[in-house]
Amino acid sequence: MDKIKLYVALSLSVLLAGCSFGKNTVDVEAVKKVKTVAVIMYSVPEKIVYRSDARDNSTSVLGALAETSIGNNGAQAAEAAIKTFTETLQKQNLSFTVMSHSDVISNPGFSALYIPASAVDKQLDESLLGKSLSFLGSLSGGADYTAAAPNKMNQYGLVKAWHGDTALTNKPAELKYIKNAIEALKVDAVLVVNDMGFSFSCEACIGSNGVASTGSAFNATLVSRFGSIMNIREWFATTDEQGVMAMGIVDPTEHEALFEEHGRRMAEVFASAAKESLMVK
Repeated sequence: MDKIKLYVALSLSVLLAGCSFGKNTVDVEAVKKVKTVAVIMYSVPEKIVYRSDARDNSTSVLGALAETSIGNNGAQAAEAAIKTFTETLQKQNLSFTVMSHSDVISNPGFSALYIPASAVDKQLDESLLGKSLSFLGSLSGGADYTAAAPNKMNQYGLVKAWHGDTALTNKPAELKYIKNAIEALKVDAVLVVNDMGFSFSCEACIGSNGVASTGSAFNATLVSRFGSIMNIREWFATTDEQGVMAMGIVDPTEHEALFEEHGRRMAEVFASAAKESLMVK
């Protein structure tokens, strides 16, 4: 399938998903044909901040305090979470086999597809779509929503509308990257994860003290050679992993464990929703 045909197929699939009133969309017969899957994109906010609700971009007074002390941890969060996300997916008895993260990033063909985020932004800025988005953004006063990704994995930004029913941004080169990744990894489909709601949550907060966890509001879209065949839109408020939070600061030595548990929890939530979506009603 050439680039134009893939673009049309993906665009049509995204359009149909956007018209759905449900939070999960799936082509059951297409997914049944998928035997092997690789996770190739995992985009999270560059800054992991406190949110009272992972589905909402707004933060509270406590969030403003926590935000200044937690710092920029998006890249660390993405790198830790994708490993446990993929590892846990492999144990969920899904209808397809999930390639290990190490096998994905060590594949020479896949590695050759890597484009730094700065180059992706340059491509977007120079495109007609990029100029249009920039103009519309200036009219609406919207702020840039910067994303981070695991090492050596492309990211094309975050989906700003969690309710949009797709993890794809449709930015220039994204569809070509997906097509080439499928070919390089020799899999039937790839999974694109866009977690715009990856954030800290706080349980039993007293003032600016409490117990920290992480929350999520994510879209995970499964894409085959013929287009999008499944999108899971889910969220969770907290995980079982907890870290000490004092005076707006989440103990830095506990960040890694929090991020790893985030990936595990996301995989369980995704797998449960995927299995339910594949059930013939």
